[in-house]
Amino acid sequence: MFSDIGPFELLVVALVALAVLSVPSLVARHRRVQRLRLVVVVNVIGAFTGLFWFVALIMAMTMATREPDVTPVPGSQPGH
Repeated sequence: MFSDIGPFELLVVALVALAVLSVPSLVARHRRVQRLRLVVVVNVIGAFTGLFWFVALIMAMTMATREPDVTPVPGSQPGH
């Protein structure tokens, strides 16, 4: 089955697999979860087991998020 796969196809498969495996970490980063490192560690472990990948995805979607960084716009504060 895999004997007919060439180097280009192997590269494409590897890149697609890497993209799929990084989804929980990307979701957690986009949501700005408080414990991003924990999600990344569980995601890396999950890449080898499969089950923990789903755990990392659930963690990324349900964990508490950080407050957005609010930077004041110059001239928007009253009295200045």
